[in-house]
Amino acid sequence: MSEPGERATLGIIGGAGVGASARLYADVAARYRAIRGHLPRIALWNAPFSDALEHAFVGGEPDGEEVAAAELLVGQAVERLLDAGATVVAMPCNSLQRAAAREAAGRGAPFIDMIAATLDAVSGSGHGSAVLLSTEATRAAGIYEGRGVEILTPPAELREELAVLIGRVVEGSTPGGAELQSLVARARRPSAGVVIGCTDICGLLDSGEGSDAEVVDSLACLATRCVEALTAGVSSAAYPGA
Repeated sequence: MSEPGERATLGIIGGAGVGASARLYADVAARYRAIRGHLPRIALWNAPFSDALEHAFVGGEPDGEEVAAAELLVGQAVERLLDAGATVVAMPCNSLQRAAAREAAGRGAPFIDMIAATLDAVSGSGHGSAVLLSTEATRAAGIYEGRGVEILTPPAELREELAVLIGRVVEGSTPGGAELQSLVARARRPSAGVVIGCTDICGLLDSGEGSDAEVVDSLACLATRCVEALTAGVSSAAYPGA
């Protein structure tokens, strides 16, 4: 007889950061396999975001038409995943997390909230505040605000440097972990954690010498929740979006 999690199928909304979608798939599959001894059921729909639309969310605050276009693609992705048998949905993108949660809720699909998972990790590390390293679109949208953790903003010069770093990843030039680690070190505040709130740069510190428990990687937090949903059953491990 199969266990509850054996009947769960994770649906991943990809396209808003192709590398992040691939990393989430690989990480969840590897962790699940280590627990169950076989691969999980995962469906991945790569939403066809245009280069212009992706740059709008990476480079600054998108306008109303760009937001509407992105939300339409996210909604279509949720429908495709549900048609493929997904029982729970996740999206490895901070900027579009609210839209994905809303589209999933509108179709009655459980959604794994990456922002909640990330902030739970911050609180679990004993911090009541965190410096957010993200795109300007994520910052402007206030996605991390009002959830029990004080969100701190890096200085303008560091935000500009971060924007360049993220832009390079989007263009296909992946920087080494040392570059992000240097930025993290300069962004730190006393008694505060650091959140890597852009999945395009998540994972860069995994092999870096400066990686530590004070730095919370949003994509890693999402992967953990996805594995929980698959192994414990959707009803007990899927988290509603905000």
